[in-house]
Amino acid sequence: MVRFWDWSRSSNERAVANARAATTELSRMRVERDEVELFLVELETRRTAAPQPA
Repeated sequence: MVRFWDWSRSSNERAVANARAATTELSRMRVERDEVELFLVELETRRTAAPQPA
């Protein structure tokens, strides 16, 4: 027989583990999005700074 307090503790531990995993994944996605944005800004800067052919 499963005791209520054992179930609630294990349920909470699973919830915390899921939240940590989700936070890590969202942080990775945010870093990737920021890196892409910086790359695009740099690319646009190089494109506009390059001398235009006459």
